[in-house]
Amino acid sequence: MTLKLDEMGRIQLPADLRARLNMNPGDEFVIDATRDTILLKKMDLASIMKGVIEEAQKVDLDKLEQDIEEEGNRIARKKYKIFAGH
Repeated sequence: MTLKLDEMGRIQLPADLRARLNMNPGDEFVIDATRDTILLKKMDLASIMKGVIEEAQKVDLDKLEQDIEEEGNRIARKKYKIFAGH
């Protein structure tokens, strides 16, 4: 399949390709370009957000708070050369 770039910099994808890939007006794509290759990847924001929400729900907030406090204390001890018990 050969496509041409129009005067506005657009490439029109054939209808059969759009149908086969379930592409619809308003769909968003990530574009990655190398030396002579352009890769379009359809973004499915609903699936991405669902995955993010599912992962966020797995976070143990009490453990996260404890880890953050311990890391803050570790950094403070290192910065101010404070040692436990001194």
